[in-house]
Amino acid sequence: MNNYGAEDEYYVNFNQDQESLLRSRLGSHRSGSTKRAGSLVRPERNRFNNPDNPHYYYVQKAQEQKDHLDIQPSTTGVLPTPGLRRTAESSGSLNSSVNLPSSRSRRNLSEVQEDFPMRDMSGKGTRDGNSNSGPNDLHNEDLMELEHEDYLSEENPVLKAPKPAAPDLRNKKSKPLSPWMIYCYVVTFWAPAPLLSLFGMPKKERQMAWREKMGLLSVICYVGVFVAYLTFGFTKTVCSSSKLRLRNNYVDPGYMIMNGKAFSLDSSSHPAAAGIDAGANVLYPPINGSGKDASFLFQNVNGNCHDLIKPRENCTIPHDDDNNLAWYFPCALFSQDGSTKPNFTKPRYYDGWACHTSKAARDAYYSLESSADVYFTWDDIRNSSRNLVVYNGHVLDLNLLDWLERDQVTYPPMFDDMRHSNLQGYDLSIILATSHEKKVARCLTEIIKVGEVDSKTVGCLASDVVLYSSLVFILSVVILKFLVSCYFSWVVARKQGAYAVDNKTMNRQLNNIEDWSENLYSQGPMKKVAPELRPGHRNNPSRQSKFDIFKKRGTRSFGVNEITNEMDNDDDYLFADGSYKGMTTMTTQNANKLQNGNQSSSGSGASKFHVRNQSAMFSSNSMMLGGPSAAPVPVPSSIESLDTSIIHPDCVQQPPLNHMPFGYPLIHTMCFVTCYSEDEQGLRTTLDSLSTTDYPNSHKLIMVVCDGLIKGSGNDQTTPEIVLGMMDNFVVPPEDVQPHSYVAVASGSKRHNMAKIYAGFYKYNDETVPPENQQQVPMITVVKCGTPDEQGSAKPGNRGKRDSQIILMSFLQKMTFDDRMTELEFQLLKNIWQITGLMADYYETVIMVDADTKVFPDCLTHMIAEMVKDPLVMGLCGETKIANKAQSWVTMIQVFEYYISHHQAKAFESVFGSVTCLPGCFSIYRIKSPKGPDGYWVPILANPDIVERYCDNVTDTLHKKNLLLLGEDRFLSSLMLRTFPKRKQIFVPKAACKTVAPDEFKVLLSQRRRWINSTVHNLFELVLIRDLCGTFCFSMQFVIFIELIGTLVLPLAICFTIYVVIFACVSKPTPIITLVLLAIILGLPALIVVVTATRWSYLGWMFIYLLALPIWNFVLPSYAYWKFDDFSWGDTRTIAGGNGKGGHDENEGEFDHSKIKMRTWREFEREERIARAEK
Repeated sequence: MNNYGAEDEYYVNFNQDQESLLRSRLGSHRSGSTKRAGSLVRPERNRFNNPDNPHYYYVQKAQEQKDHLDIQPSTTGVLPTPGLRRTAESSGSLNSSVNLPSSRSRRNLSEVQEDFPMRDMSGKGTRDGNSNSGPNDLHNEDLMELEHEDYLSEENPVLKAPKPAAPDLRNKKSKPLSPWMIYCYVVTFWAPAPLLSLFGMPKKERQMAWREKMGLLSVICYVGVFVAYLTFGFTKTVCSSSKLRLRNNYVDPGYMIMNGKAFSLDSSSHPAAAGIDAGANVLYPPINGSGKDASFLFQNVNGNCHDLIKPRENCTIPHDDDNNLAWYFPCALFSQDGSTKPNFTKPRYYDGWACHTSKAARDAYYSLESSADVYFTWDDIRNSSRNLVVYNGHVLDLNLLDWLERDQVTYPPMFDDMRHSNLQGYDLSIILATSHEKKVARCLTEIIKVGEVDSKTVGCLASDVVLYSSLVFILSVVILKFLVSCYFSWVVARKQGAYAVDNKTMNRQLNNIEDWSENLYSQGPMKKVAPELRPGHRNNPSRQSKFDIFKKRGTRSFGVNEITNEMDNDDDYLFADGSYKGMTTMTTQNANKLQNGNQSSSGSGASKFHVRNQSAMFSSNSMMLGGPSAAPVPVPSSIESLDTSIIHPDCVQQPPLNHMPFGYPLIHTMCFVTCYSEDEQGLRTTLDSLSTTDYPNSHKLIMVVCDGLIKGSGNDQTTPEIVLGMMDNFVVPPEDVQPHSYVAVASGSKRHNMAKIYAGFYKYNDETVPPENQQQVPMITVVKCGTPDEQGSAKPGNRGKRDSQIILMSFLQKMTFDDRMTELEFQLLKNIWQITGLMADYYETVIMVDADTKVFPDCLTHMIAEMVKDPLVMGLCGETKIANKAQSWVTMIQVFEYYISHHQAKAFESVFGSVTCLPGCFSIYRIKSPKGPDGYWVPILANPDIVERYCDNVTDTLHKKNLLLLGEDRFLSSLMLRTFPKRKQIFVPKAACKTVAPDEFKVLLSQRRRWINSTVHNLFELVLIRDLCGTFCFSMQFVIFIELIGTLVLPLAICFTIYVVIFACVSKPTPIITLVLLAIILGLPALIVVVTATRWSYLGWMFIYLLALPIWNFVLPSYAYWKFDDFSWGDTRTIAGGNGKGGHDENEGEFDHSKIKMRTWREFEREERIARAEK
């Protein structure tokens, strides 16, 4: 979130081309100038002053907070804060390390690594040699003053008001039109603004969204036309020979062959001639030419054979003085297989009978059009029964030279040489090289040609290359996805989670989940809770252990030596590097610091170690360590934690450090639930399932955000009233809770919003959760109630789900960077402290669950296990099951779609650590990740690059509207991959949830409109990420590109499929390749079911899905594309009085930033301590 009231001078003064110096992988520093390492990446691509750089905001924030942040270089040596450089000559003072590098050292970056580890902030900088200092720790006791110069003092009892932010001139200055906008105006030139106003689009923004929609539809049409042309038109274009080709010896009896061409003479009639009646058909008696070769009846004479074949002196064949002959061979028919022997008998009627030498006969022959070309395969040419050779693609039968009348004509000796040589089956095109030989070859082509070689033109070859390449490519992708999905199911999935199991056990677990998912309200296998740990026994002394963080007020807390002695007795748990078996958590690191610090203390007589100031668990001023209580009104920099006296007396006690019920160190997680208009049963179902998960309640916190004062359709109470009815033992009575301001994700006056924060414990209903399964779980509810000016509106406080997520994400970022925060964020910090006894930055993960989702009891255990075991995992999702499978035909068609999207799509992506969509209904994200053994952490969900881009309220293009207003959950996944392409987002099927799918088609239509449109725009974002795993065609980027194209052409693809099926049924020959491809594409999902599913019922669900393919691939995407400019949530969530037409992109009024109070949490805490001291 932006820090309102602060000027941006540092953005101007910071020379962004001086981003960092390269360092060694060990973090050592080099003196002098550094050379740019060789890289294939252009330097300007990843400069930190480029807003498109995925780490742009992180660099800005690190530079802003460099006086108290300890930044370690990435593994490639990149450091985003040049001011923290320390040379070999520096004495360790801050004065020498905050200066910008000299001009000799100022160089641009050639490559950026995604991780910039950051040590957690310290209120004091003093560390000794035993404090596990990182390579960039600042050794300066003068780092106490971390706040801005306007911190509270005795002379300044009221903090300075924030400076007015620079006026937003975005809407006042007309930005130049981008090429895309120009294109959209061009394709919609026929729709001027006045015309659009008449059709209900008076606002310019609405008109522009419609124009962009038409532009996108035109692009989809272009892609569709290209795919259609490639599928059906390319072959006809480049291989356009429409003439039929008939193989020799397979020519139909309705044809007669002449000089290598087949003529269809079924309906022909011959004029009257000797021995032939008028109108006779030559295919039948008396000629019987059906299927025979009639080349000798229409001989090519006196052409290329002129002066090669000459008449003898006693020649009886008609000829002239120029050696022109009337014929060369006897005018007779012969079989197309060449089996007819030469026949030199005299014609029945006269010499030259049937030779067609007259002009009329020749003209009639020349007027005939051949119906087909006769071709020979190379196997036919090599046939030993015939003496066939090839010349320039023409097939010549040398045996026909035996028909030459040698006593009538002379011919070149070469004829006999070729006839008697063993040339059968050879191509003589290159052998006959001299001019005389070429002339002889041309002559032979005219007189003994029987057909063509079975060859293709360049165009036809290109068509075949494209066809088979596409076939291989499509099959490769489909089969690869299938094989990788099977590998995931057989090998990877069973090893995930808290413990590895064999495939048999895995199937049994999945069957249990399947049974559980049949009914939304059925309970899973909940564990029994000891009576002293149940909500009704909060104050039982037996619950308290030696390692309780806080006791009831007034009780004595343990000192450093007592805790350290306990840790020393368990050497197997803690190691010197602050991890347990390679697993690093906040607990292991801080416990290691505490242990090392105590050792230093015992050796020197005083404790000189310093630990994180934010963490209550191991804070030197915490109640646990028995440190001195804070002064009533300390200066802000001396405040280490919040006031311990305000902690709830019944907060959940923390277990001993070596308490690992699942074999890995526990980490603290938030269970984040967003709700809007759900009913009590739906909310109760979700919160019951989260509260009764078998993950320890000491390490989980439920946080519910109610998006406005909304009354759902059919509800008697508003959603906040329903949620508050599920809480008890409040920290502050609900009627005394005051609203606080924060900066909302909205535009105009709605950017200012107010919310109330309620802290207490979850109140069970004994009818839904038996008392023996109830455990005390801390719970915080944030109710966005809106400003006083909007209390009379239909939906006061409503700003959307993304705004609810940003409340948490922005808060976590500001805690991580010790940045200024709003009043609401401080109250959130304070309430977390009161209800848990922990500072908020002690939480490492957050699981996001929708308010209509019920999770399986062990889901949190498996999800967190993956996070702890692999620090590279930044997010993961479980499997979502449909609880109302058979409620209607609408739910039936969704069952297999849900299954295949998880066990094929997500399983495939998970193997490569690049799950492109972590569904908002059931996913867990890492807030920050440990980096190395020295206490450094990489902010992940709390990273400024994630938060700033996710909270973007400038949705001035159709693309951004679809990303931020419709598909915010998917966009968050895309942002994570974009910012950290080398980290992992995975799928864990051991973790499961169930939800209610839409049971009405109009609701499904509305839901899928949002999902499909957000998918298209998010895939476009992902396809631009160059650093995903793999390269070129063998990369996730290429797979995403193919998925994007496939999504765009879905309606066209189903039309093609139907056309191919119909065409295959009625056409000859049958397109075997196309049908095989179609069968593989549709059949492999069925095989996936056989291989991975634990129930045969999924085969039935698959057939239902296949019947509904026209709906999935045509109706839903077509409707979604036409609704590209609709940014409402439609009928998915209904409220009393109707949903209305307004969206969260509306801009009304002006945002008054002076109403937002921005302070560091220490400044807020000092204000409260003053207020408490004055009472």
